Amino acid sequence: MTEKPQQFNPILIAFYSGLASLVGDMVMFPFDTIGTRIKAHKSKFLGMKQGYDLIVKNEGFRYLFKGFSTTVMGSFIPYGSYFLAYEYMNYYAIKLTKGLEKDGEKSKLNLLIPLITSPLAEAVSVITYIPFDTLRTRMQMNVPEYNYKGIYSGLIEISKKEGWIRLFQASHLYMASVVVYTTFQMWFYELLRYQILRQRSDHTLHNQPLAIHQSIIATMISTALAAAIVNPVDFIITRYQLVDSSQQQLSVKVLVQEAWRQEGKKAFLKGLGTRVFQCSIFSIFYFPVYDHFKSKYGITLAD
Repeated sequence: MTEKPQQFNPILIAFYSGLASLVGDMVMFPFDTIGTRIKAHKSKFLGMKQGYDLIVKNEGFRYLFKGFSTTVMGSFIPYGSYFLAYEYMNYYAIKLTKGLEKDGEKSKLNLLIPLITSPLAEAVSVITYIPFDTLRTRMQMNVPEYNYKGIYSGLIEISKKEGWIRLFQASHLYMASVVVYTTFQMWFYELLRYQILRQRSDHTLHNQPLAIHQSIIATMISTALAAAIVNPVDFIITRYQLVDSSQQQLSVKVLVQEAWRQEGKKAFLKGLGTRVFQCSIFSIFYFPVYDHFKSKYGITLAD
């Protein structure tokens, strides 16, 4: 029995993966709010439960969902554009490495392709993500100066008060964070996926989806490792996004020095547990979906 060739359709992969990420973002939104508050809290180091109590006991349960309206623009579109670009780039990258094939099998060097294609795809998606994450971070703080009525009014108010460029001034930080995060996440995932698939004795099954438990395990391991690596940068981004640039100079160096001096080196670990938990659970919503549609319509990196 010969293996049926895959139909390459990255648009389907992107659409359903983006939709799944939207559902995951909605479900995990309260943990994102807790993580934001923990990173912004300067007086002491808070755990996830303490962050929850800080919001619910002082403000009310509904404030865990402050900024919830940003989920579509902050999740579906960026993730959809990421997977679309990622699959297209993998497709053309493998074409370039076709000369390395041996006996009709794709080169194992293809497993290094995500180290290049993932950051490039992230550069595409981050453009759609940054303005809305700036708005989300501020709305989650639930303070009078950032009490925006909605997405549109928030973007207009920030633009009028601080200039439209303020919505993009954290671009270099986001690029550092998401490029490292998604690069390691996708690389770890592709490596784990490859190791699981190569254990199958029937070679006609190499393009089949992972079993759901295998996909969940690979997803959680790859995501947890990547989230832990970038947490210090996420901490800096949160502090940076909360600076009113009309009142205070924007400076990464000043923020880092201030946090180190006033809170110690542990400051850069703030929100680590919440971040790893949130990202690991969130990725379970979209990675199995991505794997399912990738196996049908995507590219297998190596045989």
